[in-house]
Amino acid sequence: MNQEKRKFLVNKAKISKLRLLFVLLIAFTLIASCDNNPPSMEPELIVFNADIRTVDQNQNRAEAFAIKDGRFVAVGNNEDVLDLKGTTTESINANGATIVPGFIDSHTHLSSGSKIVTGINLTGIREKSVWLEMIAERVKTMEPGEWLLGGRWDYTFENKGLPTRWELDNVSPNNPIALSDIDGHSMWVNSLAIEKANIRANSEVPLGGQILVNESSGEPNGILLEGAMQLIWDAPTYIRDSDLSRDKIEQVLDYANSFGITGVHDMSSRIELEKYKDLAINKKLFLRVFWGEMSKFTQEDDNTNNQKLINQLIREYKFHDQDVGPLIEYGFIKYVIDGVLSTHTAALIDPYSDRPEIVGEPFYIQGEINRLVKRANSLGMPVAIHAIGDRGVKMALNAFEYSGNTSLANRIEHIEIIEPSDIDRFKKLNVTASMQPNHGTGVIGKYITPRVGLEREKYAYVWNDFLRSEVRLALSSDFATSPFSPLVQLADAVFRESPSGLYEGPWYPQQALSFEQALYAYTQVGADLAGWGDQIGSISVGKWADFVVLDGALNDPVGR
Repeated sequence: MNQEKRKFLVNKAKISKLRLLFVLLIAFTLIASCDNNPPSMEPELIVFNADIRTVDQNQNRAEAFAIKDGRFVAVGNNEDVLDLKGTTTESINANGATIVPGFIDSHTHLSSGSKIVTGINLTGIREKSVWLEMIAERVKTMEPGEWLLGGRWDYTFENKGLPTRWELDNVSPNNPIALSDIDGHSMWVNSLAIEKANIRANSEVPLGGQILVNESSGEPNGILLEGAMQLIWDAPTYIRDSDLSRDKIEQVLDYANSFGITGVHDMSSRIELEKYKDLAINKKLFLRVFWGEMSKFTQEDDNTNNQKLINQLIREYKFHDQDVGPLIEYGFIKYVIDGVLSTHTAALIDPYSDRPEIVGEPFYIQGEINRLVKRANSLGMPVAIHAIGDRGVKMALNAFEYSGNTSLANRIEHIEIIEPSDIDRFKKLNVTASMQPNHGTGVIGKYITPRVGLEREKYAYVWNDFLRSEVRLALSSDFATSPFSPLVQLADAVFRESPSGLYEGPWYPQQALSFEQALYAYTQVGADLAGWGDQIGSISVGKWADFVVLDGALNDPVGR
């Protein structure tokens, strides 16, 4: 039943025209800029006979638009816009199809996507036995000693406990393996990877990190939590093969475009940032990138302790193309304050319902995160804080309150459970709630109830409570931890149902969003957070012409 309800949104074919149109617009702009003849007032492109969801609150629906020099120059009804057509104007009859602004995914990790492209993707595979079969087949194609990367395994499907290194050893004795879980907060490694990284049960790890061990032998069992993953990331041969996978970043960018995504807030490494800049210089970047620096876990290692470097990076990576608008900006600092609910590492106020001896320890003490946020804000840098548990969320809000800067686009990422009294603090402190719909639906019928119990789960993934409290809500994927398709994410926001069929009907339906609310949060809000809201985010006159053509018309109202 759920799949039938969702299919109006998730058919990938609906966005098959995007890449062609985006490249077409680039071509029109370049031709115009190279023409020696006097500029014409005629639009270069008109799209008409469409169901246009503009996301412009002054004109939320339209039938047609015209584009010149890469910008919308007219948005309105068919007759008025077609009157602008000149002898050289290209026109496209949309045949009633729905058109929306280009999607802006406000939380991505594209470097993780490159590992999936070049390694292995276990997303959505429920049985561990199938993971191992897939891994065995993939290893057959590799040279001995080459690292197998990627992952996105989810042990909560079977709920038979975490996998172990010895299971990987059986299928890959000659290739080191390091596979991130679906949340990106745990890593499954084999014995060869442990050897290459020189990991011992007592190896020093950052605060919040943990090397899980076999209960009988005391040896590492192949699962690394949170900061303990750094031990693998620092291994020289891992760095070698990880850098090779990063060379495939263009495939990930193409993948984003294939889903109608024209902008991202990316939290990857400066290796990717440099590649984006190179592509932009060569007019091969078809994705706008608002980039966030992933911070270290201590105040001393944090990049904001060097104001000169921050200012240099802001200048060096600000790339605005006169023909297509803003493409790259070094825009914010990202901190991670806790882990995830699935492995009991999210920081809760009260103990976990299924493990009452655990509350989940935050990765910072309150005073330290306070100082870090205030320092970043004092440099003019907005801050994004990963906070999943209600204690983590409260600590993040405390840090923003300590900073005292309500003019910057500060935000908290994920907010999977919250103490109700903290919702209004978001509005008071002008903090954006940045959330991922599929993270919410993905836990329905799985581990959310056992982890926090029936009383607390009422305050999990409270998308609509934020809007009712007039808090700015941004929606995104956190790719590669959940599906990259905005259409999947929008369906999850609208229907709030288990994508795996593990729960009948909507889960706390009062928290579901309307399609219009969800679309706004996946387009205009992402543009606003980047400081580009007056240039992109809606189909409005004067804005850069980022748009997506679906292959049919959505229902009105969208849904059943």
